Amino acid sequence: MESIGQWIEREAVIQHFLIIFLAVVCGWAIGYERSARNKQAGIKTHIIVAVTSALMMIISKEAFLDTPNFDTSRVAAQIVSGISFIGGGIIFMRDKKISGITTAAGVWATAGIGMAIGGGMWLLGLVCTLVVVMIQLLTHASQKNSGDFEIRIVGETADKTTLSQLYTYYHCEQYHSIKMEMKQSEQEELYEITISIEQDQSFHLADIENFLKSQELDLVVKRFVVRSVK
Repeated sequence: MESIGQWIEREAVIQHFLIIFLAVVCGWAIGYERSARNKQAGIKTHIIVAVTSALMMIISKEAFLDTPNFDTSRVAAQIVSGISFIGGGIIFMRDKKISGITTAAGVWATAGIGMAIGGGMWLLGLVCTLVVVMIQLLTHASQKNSGDFEIRIVGETADKTTLSQLYTYYHCEQYHSIKMEMKQSEQEELYEITISIEQDQSFHLADIENFLKSQELDLVVKRFVVRSVK
């Protein structure tokens, strides 16, 4: 027959396993949404962050009980510092746009959720996980409906004025973002045009195609690609 101390120890171990399992589930839920959007931090990152945060909270609460006058909150405080370093590595700038802020905030939230679960506030961690996932899904749905697409046109021309004509037209249309590049080879000039827009996909596709057909441009379109940038 096991003693009371052994029973308490066994119950504590089971509780720790449940905490880690719940942290894995919450990290997976947030990471799956990010992974489905092809973001930098996916399932593995969020699970590791959630599990590690929960583990450090358990250590902070229980590992130093035999050490008098030890401030156990110091261990938990380092989670915030560490996650800030990870979040800073996710945020970067591309084409004069800052990317990765939402993903970095998600990793930060995952760390907080892991801390809540590790601290014994299981229900709070679950509710916060649902809130984060719902915000991500609802926000993505609204952004998808707004139609933020990238249209990439790659064409060949021998007329150097073609690029300026295209630039004048697209600039007047006041798209959200526009980038044009010209590459010159030994035999031909290759113009690569990238346009980012925030309106209806079909409207802009028809608009661009009609313009290319209506203008007498010395331009042979080789590729016409449309993809979502959200």
